[in-house]
Amino acid sequence: MKKMLFFALIVALLIPAAGFAQEKLTEKQAQDELLAVREKLAQAEAKISELQAKVDALKAEIANLETKRDELQNKIAQLKETWKLCQYGRYKVIEGDWLSKIAGMRTIYNDGKKWPTIFEVNKDKIKDPNLIFPNWVLLIPNYELYSVFPGDCLWMIASYISVYSDAKMWPQIYEANKDKIKDPDLIYPKQEFVIPQE
Repeated sequence: MKKMLFFALIVALLIPAAGFAQEKLTEKQAQDELLAVREKLAQAEAKISELQAKVDALKAEIANLETKRDELQNKIAQLKETWKLCQYGRYKVIEGDWLSKIAGMRTIYNDGKKWPTIFEVNKDKIKDPNLIFPNWVLLIPNYELYSVFPGDCLWMIASYISVYSDAKMWPQIYEANKDKIKDPDLIYPKQEFVIPQE
């Protein structure tokens, strides 16, 4: 960019100089013209340097803003993960518990084979899945889809630790599954409901 401006300036200065050939100049006039051209050239180079400094400053500012943007995006990703963990249910381990027993509880997953789900999100405290201790509080990841068991009703499903741990949140399940639930008091075994998490 600097070179292009420089050449454009030289061309602009040379065009009037072409007129020198048509008029006869005295030596003093020629020297005055040459000094004027050199002065303009010096001014143009100073302006180019000034603009280049501004461009460099703007580039540095853009780099700083991009770094801040990346930091904020990382922070948002971390906060999303933290928010997700905050939505998980909690289960306090009691004497005689083990992961497949906990997963098999009706209020958890009603399926002992789902114990790895609990293990995965609690790896910070569970080093050996066969060894858990009383009073540990384990995170219980939420269902995204829930398959209805005999005896279930919406408020009971909402109260499960693996759903919302709060019976009063049953309307959220109803609203998200109106295509399958015609009457909120009538649900049937093996129906699959979406469990909204936000």
